[in-house]
Formats: sequence, C-alpha cells, structure tokens
Amino acid sequence: MKRNIIILVIILLIVAVCIIEELVLANINRDLKNYTQLLSSSITENSNDLSTLDVEERYNDLKDFWKDSKRKLCYLTNYEKIRIMDESIVKLGASLKNNDESLTIENLAIIEAFGEFTYYFMGFNINNLF
Repeated sequence: MKRNIIILVIILLIVAVCIIEELVLANINRDLKNYTQLLSSSITENSNDLSTLDVEERYNDLKDFWKDSKRKLCYLTNYEKIRIMDESIVKLGASLKNNDESLTIENLAIIEAFGEFTYYFMGFNINNLF
C-alpha cells in the first residue's frame, strides 16, 4: 500500500510539472509573438531610420521580456537550448544601432521562429519525460 501511494505521488508530480511547463511555454510564446509583432510593425513604419525612439522602446521591451522569460525557461531546460535567442537579441540590438534593416529583419525572423520552435523541443511529449 505504501509503495502504491509513493508511485501515485510521483506520477502526480510528473503530471504537475508537465502542466506547468505547458502553461509557461504558452504564455512565453504568446507574449514573445506580441513583442516581435510590435517591433516588426515599428521597423516597417520607420524603415528609413531604425534608430527612432519608438523602435528603441519596442526593442527594449522585447529585451526585458526575454530577460525575465529566460530565467523561467532555465528551470525547464538547459541554457544551451535557448542560447540562440540571446544571440539573436544581441545581434538585433546591434543591427538597430547600425541602422541595418536587412540584418534587423533577419534576426527578428529568427526570434519569431524560435518562439514556434520551443514547442517541438520543450513541449510535452513522451520523450521529454525520460
């Protein structure tokens, strides 16, 4: 009887972690998509000069959001899996300062694709349990 209770507690713990992981991922992906769309629309509106205050504020919002989200994701996965996002945000900031529109759009596309990709390597599936 005692062994059955321990097994039930372990199963419930695993299920709880999977549910929390799914909720965290869904919130991060939704917010990441919103921040990148806002930045993308600001870049489109200010394509001649990317160093405007509006673009800079949108970039800072995205960077701050990612800083907070990175802490949450590091509890769920290894940093090496999300390092590409950090690199893309740094490159995005540099390309905005240098007013390089093509590199800005490229890094923004990488950031958007990363949000969609997280479900494939972090979302719930049987392989991630073991």
